[in-house]
Amino acid sequence: MDFQSTPPSPFSPRLPHPPLPPSTTTNTLGILSSHLFPSLTLHTTLSLAAYSAGRFTNRLDAKDLLWPSAFVGNVWYHGVVWPYMTGRGRGAWEFIREMGYGNKLIVTGVTIWGCRLFWKVFWRIKGRERDDGRYEKYREVIRKKKGKGDLEKAVVIDEGEVEREMWNKAFIGIFLPEAFMQSFVSLGWCGVGYSRPVLGHHGHYNLGGNGDLPGGLEVLLHHGDVVGSDDGWRVWVHGIAVGVFAAGLALEVLADSQLGRGKKADKEGIVRKGVWSIVRHPNYLGDFLVHLSFPLMALADGVFNPIMFVGPIANYVFLRFIGGDKENEQYQMEKYEKESVRKYEEYKEWKGQKNSFWPGVREVGNLWTWVVVGIGAAAAAGEYAGRALLS
Repeated sequence: MDFQSTPPSPFSPRLPHPPLPPSTTTNTLGILSSHLFPSLTLHTTLSLAAYSAGRFTNRLDAKDLLWPSAFVGNVWYHGVVWPYMTGRGRGAWEFIREMGYGNKLIVTGVTIWGCRLFWKVFWRIKGRERDDGRYEKYREVIRKKKGKGDLEKAVVIDEGEVEREMWNKAFIGIFLPEAFMQSFVSLGWCGVGYSRPVLGHHGHYNLGGNGDLPGGLEVLLHHGDVVGSDDGWRVWVHGIAVGVFAAGLALEVLADSQLGRGKKADKEGIVRKGVWSIVRHPNYLGDFLVHLSFPLMALADGVFNPIMFVGPIANYVFLRFIGGDKENEQYQMEKYEKESVRKYEEYKEWKGQKNSFWPGVREVGNLWTWVVVGIGAAAAAGEYAGRALLS
């Protein structure tokens, strides 16, 4: 069917402009306009909403709820909403049904990961009566400034003024930088290669359109490869992607559950058993593995663009050097030094024994390392067997 000759339906969504031609999206400007800018707009808008909610409730940890939920919104926007808006009357459900198999896994994977993390963070916030202790540092900076750097002096500090000044600076200084970082992290699934020839369902290359679909976005998002026996390397990469995702998600789930049980069993010590015996931050390692799996899945599905690896790299930088283990460990050391000598000494000892993020060589002999690897391998094998039975 000739897409352009079809009379528009009165119920068709109105478009601000026609779909970008495939040839315009491979250069730097095209990648920015088609991948990064839409994500930046989305995440900035969501950050403004989270900032408003946080200011209303006086809870800066509202931004922690935004981190997973914004990514879920992003993957559905790029996977369904945007293609629907450029599809001129084609239903959203049609786009979901026509997605390539690997793309369905990516959308499902981001959704599962984000919803689980959102649920965990929600209950953590709900169980606290005040803001996360990590964010008190922003208020402390203002208190020191108002107390002229010496809080021991008899200087009366208006806490209401402290809160107002902190929130006046929070959007530009905290929420907006995280929205910017989220936009780069999301390239891990939305940075597909538009103009590349893509192997279709029947072994033929699609060069820009398929039937009554417009070229470009819909072809590459929804008509990627079906991994088959003729593409041996794709089968392996696909299996690795599934295994990496499952291992990463398992690390996060096990880390959270073991941390909760460990704190109840021994309130005076720190948790060092289970997956916490592999690295000091197994949940962050799991998070990185989950994000790494999406570009690998796109590579196997035939919709890969090298820019997609910017996503997991940006996520790694954030977890290691900005808002992850660096921020966490600094807060924990200061807290333990003030509140618990035992925890402080145990944590210093633990830092000397275990790496922060990447497992050391000796973790090859750690049973929990093989439990996580086994979960990933079992997931990859199960997905392969299920796909073979259903094909």
